[in-house]
Amino acid sequence: MKILILLFLSAVLTFAVSAQDITLPAPAATVGVDLATAIQNRTVARAFVKKDVPAKDLSTLLAAALGKRGPDAIASATKAGRTVSFSGDNAYINMYVLDAKGTYAYDADRNVLKLLSAGDSRAAVTPEAMANAAFMVVYTVNEALTPSFLKANPGMFLTMAHATAGFSAQNLALTASALKLSSIVMYNLKPAALVTAAKLPKDEAPLFLVQVGAAN
Repeated sequence: MKILILLFLSAVLTFAVSAQDITLPAPAATVGVDLATAIQNRTVARAFVKKDVPAKDLSTLLAAALGKRGPDAIASATKAGRTVSFSGDNAYINMYVLDAKGTYAYDADRNVLKLLSAGDSRAAVTPEAMANAAFMVVYTVNEALTPSFLKANPGMFLTMAHATAGFSAQNLALTASALKLSSIVMYNLKPAALVTAAKLPKDEAPLFLVQVGAAN
């Protein structure tokens, strides 16, 4: 009986250590590569080498993609305060990070990955999951935050959401390039599996995913 109790406590402790919210370090202010070089060196990969991405680099990647920044410079621009521009003042695009340990929501305001579910859900979310990729990002749109001027035109809003998420994915890919990582955008995902892993609310819909890692 004592052995069973010890095994149970050990399992609980292992879960607590390996799967929990992650407070990210501050993202790097520079990555030492100019934009033109990052564009030229960007690589798309369908196979990755198993290699962890340091927390500092992960923070830099996520901040570049959809991190916090001040409002756009001109008075009529968005006040969403993100590294990509939105139509309207609400950040209606969200990012979820999936890796071998769990599924996390990226909280840009706190620079935190909030654990939603433990365990590797990538193969459930897409049949094209690559186990050696360091992590996967899934983009979603929160339809409850549709700008008022688009509420009568949901099709236009969805098109705009894909474009906005695409800007973010480009930031992610170019920053990955600067950090000598590769990435690939994919649309083959299973929404129901993501709803389960990420506990998506009813107004949030998946758009596409990006896998990131070392290609060599």
